[in-house]
Amino acid sequence: MRKGLVTLWVMLMAGYVSAATFTDINSPQYEGKTADKARNAAIDANFALIEAGTVTATQEADSLLVGSSTSNQTAMTVAAGSEVTLSSDDTNVTFTIAEDVVDGESLEDVDPGYIFVGSATSNAEPVAVSGVITMANDGTTALATAVADQIAYLTIAGADLATNGTGTITIQLKDQAGNDLAAAALVRTWIGTANDYGVDALTDYSVSTGTQKEEVTANGEYLAITDGSGTIVMAVDYAGGGAGSVYAWAEVGGRIVASGEVALTAP
Repeated sequence: MRKGLVTLWVMLMAGYVSAATFTDINSPQYEGKTADKARNAAIDANFALIEAGTVTATQEADSLLVGSSTSNQTAMTVAAGSEVTLSSDDTNVTFTIAEDVVDGESLEDVDPGYIFVGSATSNAEPVAVSGVITMANDGTTALATAVADQIAYLTIAGADLATNGTGTITIQLKDQAGNDLAAAALVRTWIGTANDYGVDALTDYSVSTGTQKEEVTANGEYLAITDGSGTIVMAVDYAGGGAGSVYAWAEVGGRIVASGEVALTAP
């Protein structure tokens, strides 16, 4: 009899016999205050089985435990290569992924000299790189329109009308995405005959599109408001029929843009 007990003990330790199982405490006998002592004892016994290695809690490969606020967790199979999206209706919940995986490949196993590269139409794959790497954006992560509209900037360009030294300076309000911004903005603009940010009064430098708000220097510097398309056009007359070069500037929110040299001809 003693020999048989020893043999049975060896078989249990070796895993050949697995008679031990967890006690299910979700049953009526463990409900109510009078059952607290028995329930606690059952819980302690379950932990003892885990610590002893007699029973282990396992999960099948390629599966996730999924539950919600109204149902207990159950194992769901996840196919290899499929994408799993985590979502929560609780803004205070943070999901932590222990190991980043792209298309089944661990980011921890990327060979030296390789990076993962993907696009809006293809999954990321390891690509060998060397030297300087330039990162480009295809626009899918652009700022939201409401934000882009609040980060306005200006463009400015001059044009020669090829008639007695006349031309135009066009100023356009833009959003951060590079689109014309149809909004009213107060713009400061001035013109000179040298590329030094200085004001030089001409025969004519006046608002032809948009609204003049204030004349700072006659025929030289103005505060103007963009029209419904976010545009200001300034009429230019160099010197009463003479040819010459001018330089114009525009400023909004402290940022200045320059036209560069604009050659006005007088054929």
